[in-house]
Amino acid sequence: MVTQGNHEFEKIPVVHNEPSTTYNARWKMSYEESRSDSNLYCSLNVTGVQIIMLGSYTDFYSESNQYKWLEGDLKKVNRKNTPCLVGMVHAPWYNSNTAHQGEKESVNMKVGMEDLLYQARVDVIFVGHVHVYERFVSTFHFPLTFLWFYSL
Repeated sequence: MVTQGNHEFEKIPVVHNEPSTTYNARWKMSYEESRSDSNLYCSLNVTGVQIIMLGSYTDFYSESNQYKWLEGDLKKVNRKNTPCLVGMVHAPWYNSNTAHQGEKESVNMKVGMEDLLYQARVDVIFVGHVHVYERFVSTFHFPLTFLWFYSL
């Protein structure tokens, strides 16, 4: 399972009329099985672990299709049968790399979706984009331990 990154977000007139055409052609996710209307965000349950892939480069505010889908998908999770929730996004919401701080995809998606994931008690979020390893563990803000892993 993969999630779309900034290098897969192309919109070149004539060749690519819609963003992410090459990603959608090459990477078929389980979006139909998870009742998502887009290949850019979906979920998969693997033996007690719900894996949720979210699109950093598609709409994510409360009125968006992605947000509404995520809200519905999280409501279906029975934590007795699925004790672990794992999220995946490309653009990190937190990082100490000054070259990647304040990017609109990170900041806006955090504003749009963090509360929803927090309320669902997501256990861990894996992110990419920044090519270093970091982790963030806080017992101050979150009742669960959140780890943010960055791609190497």
